[in-house]
Amino acid sequence: MVFQIAKKEFHNNLLSARFVIGFLLCLVLIPFSILISVSDYRDQSALYRQDRDAADKATKEVYVYSGLRPTIVFPPEPLSVFSRGIRAQVGNRVKILLGEKPLLTEGKAAVRDNPFLAAFFSVDFVDIAAIIFSLLALLFGYDAFSREKESGTLKLQMANSLGRSEVLAGKVVGILLTLLPILVFCFLLSAILILTSGNTSFTGLEWGRIALLFGASLVYLAVFVFIGLFISARSRTSVTSLVVCLFVWVFSVFIVPNLAAYAAESFVGVPSRENLTRVLEDLDKERDRWLKERRKALPESDWNISWRMSSAQDGYMETYGCSKSKFEQERQVSMIKGPLLIDYADKKWAAQKSYLDGLVHQSRVAEGIAMASPAGVFRLIASAICATDVRSHERDLDKARQYRETFIRYFQGKNIFASFRYITPTPPEAMLTGDRLVEKRSGGQFKTVREYDDWAGKQKDFRARWQALQKVKLRYDDPNDFSFLDVSDMPLFPDRADSLFSGLAGTIPRIGLLFVEIILLFYLGYVAFIRYDVR
Repeated sequence: MVFQIAKKEFHNNLLSARFVIGFLLCLVLIPFSILISVSDYRDQSALYRQDRDAADKATKEVYVYSGLRPTIVFPPEPLSVFSRGIRAQVGNRVKILLGEKPLLTEGKAAVRDNPFLAAFFSVDFVDIAAIIFSLLALLFGYDAFSREKESGTLKLQMANSLGRSEVLAGKVVGILLTLLPILVFCFLLSAILILTSGNTSFTGLEWGRIALLFGASLVYLAVFVFIGLFISARSRTSVTSLVVCLFVWVFSVFIVPNLAAYAAESFVGVPSRENLTRVLEDLDKERDRWLKERRKALPESDWNISWRMSSAQDGYMETYGCSKSKFEQERQVSMIKGPLLIDYADKKWAAQKSYLDGLVHQSRVAEGIAMASPAGVFRLIASAICATDVRSHERDLDKARQYRETFIRYFQGKNIFASFRYITPTPPEAMLTGDRLVEKRSGGQFKTVREYDDWAGKQKDFRARWQALQKVKLRYDDPNDFSFLDVSDMPLFPDRADSLFSGLAGTIPRIGLLFVEIILLFYLGYVAFIRYDVR
């Protein structure tokens, strides 16, 4: 008998105007969201290739180890065409530095103060599906009992000794069978549009995750079916049921998810980025003062001039044409500065971690509030399946920090900080004393540094001082005299090796919450229908 009721319900719904309207809504909105997402993914892929090529070039075209600072470029997630999450709002690059651990990604700026809240403000396939599927489920369920009560057919069915549990089960199966073709159509249409676009392709892993997303969508759909049936069983008229269902729909789909982010931003504070910047600057000043004192204790060079020198933050130093003692002095400075940068990076991390934990805590609070709504739970599940959620971003940053440790061990294993190659490609056997450099550069005009300095001090024309040292160009005075550094043995950032269920442990309680809601709503609906007055 349950099958007959379900068949009748399915047939009536299939021929109804709301089925046609729902089908047309999906036909218009789903392609719209997918095509926009595919276009965004194409742009992100082009940006990724550009950034990756630039990063590879910057890594390969260095002359000294102090200039070797690899940049990790994260590829866009293929499943972001279904759920953008926070991926479109955070950067895609992390530069590995000695003096600082990766905090957040760089690149495209976030549109909000906390990029971890960006998932609550995106519009994509999952958002449109959350809106349409829930609306259709309520539209097919709001008058499941009240309509037949008003027409008198429900009273007639009960008069034929038909059990109320059978009627309820038949209604549930019939509505789900009605909505299932729409759900299948949405996913098939999306897959066709993605495959024919030529901008993305899915591996077996991605197809498996799409299947998981389909299953999550079906569970989400069932929640609202049971909400509609429960409200219908508690309402005397279809109009009352419709009004209540629409209120529940607006509250669950729109108010709660958006309220979650605003409430988290308003009531959960995060450490100030300005305060963090000041703390880091203070630590940098402390480190530089300490380094300055250590440098004073080093032996002076016999000629404190570099023919060509470049320097920047994070210990970068590249120098050419120095005297041997000057090279040695800079090498000893690097031996001190390199490990010092690493030590102070650990000191900075305490403040950085506090700031990062504040951002993550704020996002967790927003997620907790959003879970008061089935739509909020569904969005969180979908972004986790598509690997565009906050936790996926956190895992990428954790991998970047682990890679930094590997990179530092690479330097330490080769004793790079103690090597001349850290600051210059000039081979040690080619390094000359200051007197010898002055004699060669001046073409024999000056025999010693003192002789040159005495002469230069009497010259009013500053340019004349340098012109006297430019009579002979020496080998190794210019970077073009050298080949690029061989970094073929440098450890590479590992590629992602995710499995079908990796990173989804946190979604199990959320899916469990949807099933608990289904069971609870079914029980409440059953109790309400048992007591329902069919007259």
